[in-house]
Amino acid sequence: MSNDTKEVPSTHTSVNLGLQASASTAKISTARLPILKAPGSESNYLNWKKVVLRVLKSAKVNHVLTPVAPNSRPATWEEDNDLVCAVLVQIVDETNLRHLADEDNAAKIWDNLSRAHQDSSTGGRVYWIRKLVNARMEGNNIHLHIESLANLYERLNALVTPTKPLTPDDVHTAALLSSIPPDWLHCVSALMNQEGVKAEIIISALKNEAIRRESHGDIISVSSTKANSSKAPPPTNPSKGPRNDAAKKPRRCPLCNNDSHDLNSCNNTRKLIADHKAAQKARWEASQQDKGSSSSKPAARAGRTSAATLGQSSHKYDEDDDSDYSGLEVEVTAGNAVVSLSIPSNPVRGGDANIDSGCSMSMTPDITAVDFPKPDRTPHVRLADHSTVESSHKGLFKLPLSGERSVKSLVVPSLHEPLLSVAALCDEGLTVVFTKTSCDFLTNQTAQITGELAGRGYRRGNLYYLPSEP
Repeated sequence: MSNDTKEVPSTHTSVNLGLQASASTAKISTARLPILKAPGSESNYLNWKKVVLRVLKSAKVNHVLTPVAPNSRPATWEEDNDLVCAVLVQIVDETNLRHLADEDNAAKIWDNLSRAHQDSSTGGRVYWIRKLVNARMEGNNIHLHIESLANLYERLNALVTPTKPLTPDDVHTAALLSSIPPDWLHCVSALMNQEGVKAEIIISALKNEAIRRESHGDIISVSSTKANSSKAPPPTNPSKGPRNDAAKKPRRCPLCNNDSHDLNSCNNTRKLIADHKAAQKARWEASQQDKGSSSSKPAARAGRTSAATLGQSSHKYDEDDDSDYSGLEVEVTAGNAVVSLSIPSNPVRGGDANIDSGCSMSMTPDITAVDFPKPDRTPHVRLADHSTVESSHKGLFKLPLSGERSVKSLVVPSLHEPLLSVAALCDEGLTVVFTKTSCDFLTNQTAQITGELAGRGYRRGNLYYLPSEP
């Protein structure tokens, strides 16, 4: 009958120290010593060290644990060193053996074990400070809580020496690392492996990370748009406006519903994107096999896009000619955009345009539909799945309506069909009425809409929002 229960590892072992007579006294022959556990938070190194030191001192061999110059060693040093090395090898867990490899000096072995179990780096000291300060009592057993804190204090106190005292700077560092979100810790992780890192160095690293994130926000922001309580006036200095706006944006991930990070640094987002792209590639390869090389590649639906700097909201192209669409940074959303994964050699251009209130900039794949096209120097437009589409030109898209009406538009060759921004249509003096079966374009001068008002949204920038509360 087999026994499936795991064998519980022994916590102690008996070691034969050898009965050695000396002129002064006889050394003890055997001792029951604890087994040193693996390095980590469950290490028993401090208690193990106390017991082993006491036993070796009783055996009169503890002197070999202190480095001594060869010419100052006593006559029994070689014999005592071999004995202590043999004892240490027998009273450690096998995970500790790598710290004893190729060492025939008891003092070196002792020092290696101390370094493995006592992390005196900045991160090691900060770890136990945070454990001690952030500990909270669980349940009603105050005695157990006091004992737990005493153990944490002992672990921290073991790292404090006269040459490496605990200072307010260490507490400041621990407070900094306890107060920031987890996705900020990566910028200081390398510093934690060093000894004696000052709080000012940690602060400098965090400020550099903040600058990096602000600069990243100037180019692209994938986080969902969230309106402020009041609309801020346009900045007087266009080059500084986007950075100030980016710094005011709340950090929130709508996917995880968490304030500790945004979509740019969300691991769940990266996984969803990777899975989506893998499935997309598999579908494309399958369609290529079925249709042959002449078939076009499939399209990918885009959720949100964000683009770069856009100009003022004037309606005549030549009024913004000097600005070159540089100025306020706004998010470009394309809720219904369909983007081709590649551009065929003879693409079919144009088609009926999508009318989207969630799009802050009109786009078209057909450059011939744009008047006064100019090469576009704005950054790439990045979709919600992190794929990138090229904006080759900008110009004025003539609306197929009565009267001479045009809206600003980007030329994005990889789009499947044009995309019209409702905000741009309203800026052009039109009122767009959506019904169950159609949408009507009315001039503001003649628009007469009747019916009971059920609610009212608001416009922020080039996007429209419905308040969460009526």
